[in-house]
Amino acid sequence: MRKKNNIKKKSAKKLSPQELAIIKEQKAQRNEISNILKNIGFSRLTYIDGKHFEYDNRKSEMDDIFVCENIILIVEYTIGSPGDHLLKKNYFYNKINQDKRSFIDFLLKEEKLVSFRNYYQDYIEKKYSKNQLIVKILYCSKQTISEDHKKLVEDVYFFDYHIVKYFSSLTKVIKKTSKYEFLDFLKIPIKQFGENIKTSCSHSSDTFLGHILPEEKSSFKEGYKIVSFYIDAESLLKRAYVFRQSGWRDVENVGHYQRMLVPKKINSMRKYLADKNRVFINNIISSIAIDKIKLYDKDNNELRLNENGQFFGENSIEVTPAAIEISDECNIIGIIDGQHRTYAYHEGDDQYETLISEQRKIQNLLVTGILFPSSESIQKRLNFEANLFLEINSNQTNASSQLKQEIELMLSPFSSVAIAKKILAGLNKSGPLSNLIEQYWYEKGKIKTASIVSYALKPLIKIEDIKARDSIYFIWSNKDKQKLKIRNNEEYQLLNEYIDFSIEKIRDLFIAVKDNLSHDQWQTYNSQTSQGILTVTFINGVLNLLRLLIENNKVTTIDIYRKQLKGIKDFKFKSFKSSQYRKMGESLYNTYFAV
Repeated sequence: MRKKNNIKKKSAKKLSPQELAIIKEQKAQRNEISNILKNIGFSRLTYIDGKHFEYDNRKSEMDDIFVCENIILIVEYTIGSPGDHLLKKNYFYNKINQDKRSFIDFLLKEEKLVSFRNYYQDYIEKKYSKNQLIVKILYCSKQTISEDHKKLVEDVYFFDYHIVKYFSSLTKVIKKTSKYEFLDFLKIPIKQFGENIKTSCSHSSDTFLGHILPEEKSSFKEGYKIVSFYIDAESLLKRAYVFRQSGWRDVENVGHYQRMLVPKKINSMRKYLADKNRVFINNIISSIAIDKIKLYDKDNNELRLNENGQFFGENSIEVTPAAIEISDECNIIGIIDGQHRTYAYHEGDDQYETLISEQRKIQNLLVTGILFPSSESIQKRLNFEANLFLEINSNQTNASSQLKQEIELMLSPFSSVAIAKKILAGLNKSGPLSNLIEQYWYEKGKIKTASIVSYALKPLIKIEDIKARDSIYFIWSNKDKQKLKIRNNEEYQLLNEYIDFSIEKIRDLFIAVKDNLSHDQWQTYNSQTSQGILTVTFINGVLNLLRLLIENNKVTTIDIYRKQLKGIKDFKFKSFKSSQYRKMGESLYNTYFAV
């Protein structure tokens, strides 16, 4: 008779609510990014996470591998503090980037990563050589990564959470057509993606028939040429981009003013395309990069433009028929108006895709494109586009007043509010306030910005009041600073110098304050535990202290600030109410600097 086995099974460790919450957040992050990449067209390899291996005599592991055509994407996830985690992975990332061909060979040989070899044999080996494969590293952090940390790691693409949210919204609507924007994010030229990499031609383009409208017929500024042409939807989608709000492109001063695509609107348009089987009549307003386009007359002679936007030789004042040759590249036609009509043709997975996939190639959209003179600054081009968007949408109910106000703000980069917002963004990038200030709607537990801009930064950096002796502008020694006061000036370099100077002076004071406080104090305030002193009131109080230091000619170096602020850890910061910014500043000044 068999004896009973008295060995008890080890019971699984019961996880705490905090541990369960972390696991839930990790899973949600993976699912969100996985869905983005799958919508773009990537395939996720199985059994990658948790496989520890040794590469170049160093133990490491990867969270995920995604593949699309000839692109291999190494993906890392983290929900915790990214700084130390990123630096630990840096050695492995450097080894990958130093010799990507060797890393591919390693992936094929490593038994623990057999899913890569299987996928390679099934889908890659017969299509692409190893030299045609592109390896990219995508680092995904739920928390903001400081610019200081990013600079320490080379050739890694940071999928910051606001970028994740942007691509999540985009890919849900236009599915695989979002690959063109994602390629641009990864800095992969379209000619290196997929089948395109097999062609020997270093430059390709397509030609479309249209007309050139001279300034005399448009009343636009001299040198601004208008071209109208028909282009098939597929060719336009490949080349198009939109400066959307909450996007990932970092454009100085003006940009990001258009809304995200509205799914309901796109769906109704796709239904129209499938039911009616005909093109939209309205034209699409765009701008076209002048170095990506060539114009030819009816005799196929190239019509060349000088830097001022004038044709070499005789300039016609009549509407001229032309052949318009546009480079076969991503993101060179900026959609100013008509993004929904354009992206209704996207490569989707709905019931309309079978019909629309045929229409993409044959239906032509009418595009009116603005060609800016090559001498025109980026700022002027963006200003023109934003103003044109505002003109087109000013009488439409679907353009909210908030959106119009944001454009107006971006069109006035020399206002105190615009300058203050840029300074606050700079303080959040590096230094003692790095990653502590709320920049995006989804960020929790960070310091709100509106009151800092309105009640502390705006008066601290004002340039309008010529009598003000408590503004950073007053102590700025730049000999050309008066130019910032000129109405409608274009001194953007001077503006950036003032912003940098302001960030430096503010940061110096905050460094000294932080160095005299404990680690527990230098945390955002937690109402449940009452720990941390970093609040809007605290920030504004210190900024008001700086105003008093300026007014009393006591702005100095970090070292001297440190000495004068000794003992500040005992200062009763929490005794000041939310609106007592000025009172806190005066108390700090009287306690540490008045003597």
